[in-house]
Amino acid sequence: MQARMPATVYMPHRRAQRGLTLVEAMVSITIGLIVVGALTYLFVGARTTYRVNDELARVQEAGRFALDYIAQDLRMTSFAGCRSRSLGPDNFLNVTRPAVAFNGSGDGIVGFEDGNGWTNSTGVARAAGDVIVVRRAVGLVVRVLGNSDPVARRVTIEHNAMRLSNGDLALVADCQRALLFRVTNNPPPTGVGHFPTVLEYAELGAGPGGTDGNLAVISGPIGNEAFREDARAQAMRLVETAYFVGTNAAGRRALYRAVGSTAEELVDGIEDIEILYGVDTDLDGIANAYQRADAVADWSHVVAVRVSLLAVGTDATVATAAQTFALRDTSGDGIVDAQTAPDRRLRQVFTTTVALRNRML
Repeated sequence: MQARMPATVYMPHRRAQRGLTLVEAMVSITIGLIVVGALTYLFVGARTTYRVNDELARVQEAGRFALDYIAQDLRMTSFAGCRSRSLGPDNFLNVTRPAVAFNGSGDGIVGFEDGNGWTNSTGVARAAGDVIVVRRAVGLVVRVLGNSDPVARRVTIEHNAMRLSNGDLALVADCQRALLFRVTNNPPPTGVGHFPTVLEYAELGAGPGGTDGNLAVISGPIGNEAFREDARAQAMRLVETAYFVGTNAAGRRALYRAVGSTAEELVDGIEDIEILYGVDTDLDGIANAYQRADAVADWSHVVAVRVSLLAVGTDATVATAAQTFALRDTSGDGIVDAQTAPDRRLRQVFTTTVALRNRML
């Protein structure tokens, strides 16, 4: 018998690992670069989106707050007690000296186109845009105790929590008539409660030589009759408030509110302001046309105010190109014109229209 040969076992040849080939390395590097590029693109896009959204939120916040401040005052224009809507020459007497330009419902606002004619007594320079002055009673409404004394030219109120002092403007009114005067004594401040306080309105008051006082002779029934307690007479503080765009300490433009010589920064990032006035030409209570301040012939016919603000962000590179916006009619044709921004900061125009409640009927 022939002997069988053992089967031959073939073992695979093992080669030692010597690293990647050039092709494998290039493929790996390419894939890595694609992944890193995608991640970088996503990061840059997310960062850009965040910057834009953050700036947009700041701009919108500034615009809304600024409009709210102005609109709140405009809605209360000419407020002077329970007969604010029909105070005029027959039932309103202004005895201030030097005179304050407020003689009833028709004098609640006055505008200054591009600031022309407005006397800026503050230390803040007006930077751009229009100026609007609002006149109204503000703060607490305090009950008159007893009857006023038109001969001694004094009135006693329940308390002086509103902190009226020498030279301040005070308004005493009931539901029939009103009297505006400058306080000429130094009433002590009090809290809210029963702290009878006397307000005097003599001829001489504060200021050099007592110049901030009242007329020497108060004529007419309003000046000679007492404001009676049983007629629910009340006393209030009257203020003139001016809104304008000024430059703050950081060199940025902001919305300011000025009372007398004191200016308060309200909202940073307000670059410009444009104001139009709704004029009732046929006296039906509805605005027939919106005019610039220098075109308004009779302020007592203004029944609405349209305020437009230009808010701007702080990042000078957030926009890809200089924006265009429409704020005012620059050509005089009655159409709001497009303007180009001087830089790449984000800008947005905010507009509101406010009806004036306390107008002459």
